[in-house]
Amino acid sequence: MYKHFAILGLESSRAAEASECAAEQNKFWAYHDLVFEDQISARSTLDQEHLASLAGDLELDTDTFGECMSSGKYSLQITRDSQAVQALGVRGTPGFLINGVFISGAQPFDVFQQIIDEQLAAQIN
Repeated sequence: MYKHFAILGLESSRAAEASECAAEQNKFWAYHDLVFEDQISARSTLDQEHLASLAGDLELDTDTFGECMSSGKYSLQITRDSQAVQALGVRGTPGFLINGVFISGAQPFDVFQQIIDEQLAAQIN
């Protein structure tokens, strides 16, 4: 399960909402990844116009996307997700929970593999 952690203010929240609007067109992960790639390469301002442009890059129905964004229907979900994540003690991204085991930050695959293997072994025993 993915939880939004919009900790960088309005742009963060707006981008999270945009990803949910993209999800309505089955493009959550593609949109999510595109936003992060854009931030790494261009550090664009995540205003409504730019987020709509990214939706267009993915060939989303931009009218439907724009209506979704204008409605604000995901703003409460984003706020609640962020509060829930913060309540877990998470202070930065990325953060992962695997069966209640918290992993902070970008980690190599081996770290995840070890925890997954431990959790699977615990299920068997």
